[in-house]
Amino acid sequence: MLFAQANQGAAGWMQTTAGSWYVLTQAGSTTALSFFVVVSMIPSLLLNPVGGRLMDRHSPITMVKVLAPLAGIVPLLIAALFFTDRLSVPLILLLTVFGSAFRALQAPTFSKILPETVPEDERATVLGYSAIAFNLSRSVGPIIAGIAGTGLAYLIAGLGFFLVALIVFITPLPPSPKKLERAPDAEPTLTYRKAVVVSWGIATIRSLFLCIFVFYLVAGSIHQLLAAVAKNTSSTSTALGLLYASAAVGAMLVNPPILKYLGQGRSRSLLLIATILGAGITVIFFGFVTALPGDMALMVVLGALGEVMYLTAQRGILMELSEANSGAVFGLFLAALTAASILGSLGLGVLMDRIGVREGLLVVGIATVIIGLPILAYLSRQARNLRHSQPSSPAD
Repeated sequence: MLFAQANQGAAGWMQTTAGSWYVLTQAGSTTALSFFVVVSMIPSLLLNPVGGRLMDRHSPITMVKVLAPLAGIVPLLIAALFFTDRLSVPLILLLTVFGSAFRALQAPTFSKILPETVPEDERATVLGYSAIAFNLSRSVGPIIAGIAGTGLAYLIAGLGFFLVALIVFITPLPPSPKKLERAPDAEPTLTYRKAVVVSWGIATIRSLFLCIFVFYLVAGSIHQLLAAVAKNTSSTSTALGLLYASAAVGAMLVNPPILKYLGQGRSRSLLLIATILGAGITVIFFGFVTALPGDMALMVVLGALGEVMYLTAQRGILMELSEANSGAVFGLFLAALTAASILGSLGLGVLMDRIGVREGLLVVGIATVIIGLPILAYLSRQARNLRHSQPSSPAD
């Protein structure tokens, strides 16, 4: 299942890399690139919560068997159109929306499948392995896409989704607890409205969502518009693949110590504060870099910070909420992440077109630090309140 998840992630990142570079080079505008990014993420914004709720009610294994082949059809079609010189920016936008819908519904599934493949006391560990598999996929996928070019990248991505479905079909897996008979007193799965109420009513989860939104408003937009950063210092899509891979390297480097830190039940507030302020400072440095190696080094840092944020949120939701609540709330987490990335991409794309790529990054970095300071005060105050109300709690 880790191998299947890595294939699925690599296929998605191949499409992101190839599609972003194609739109930017054809349209010649970061605003057009940001529009492509927004269009491709709208299905995730709308359907990630749907996918989270579906896997609370149905088998996530069955969902992968059905949705992975459907997700593979669109990139194969895009590849065929490219090789026959019939692909255009409007057409790739339309097809990307359609294909992203299947990927969005399937996105939360492996967060449920993987813990079910191991004994209960090993589930936190396998979630760490899941993060490593994801980061391997987003390092390998973009590099393959950068070297292969648009058409071949989409072809490989489409075949990758069919491979995911094949792996799930042939691998013996334990039955999903969602398919077992529910006890009469079992906790019901959440509706979307109740999931929002649950998220808002728990102080630590509310803080997570606040930090997630602010962080991905900045870091998410840079990841989505990374083609503009790459084109600023290079003329080939290989540079874009290297930047995506650099972020994955940073994430893999920080993964073991952060998992150990979280496993010890230590304060999450400190991590969240450092991550947001660190993102702002890193983006400020982006404004002064003029060469690809410098961009790669900063993407290592930004990738590490993203891993800290993601693992903290994932562990807080999947490991600390009840089984009936975690799927719907995790879907909301993915939707919040996507919404922040959409808003950030729109703003950053227009800003880059008006004042320049590096100048836009500098402005965003300074704004992030300014926004991060009141969040620091809020989290510090909340942490003190939790220590007074729950002195025996291992984490705030």
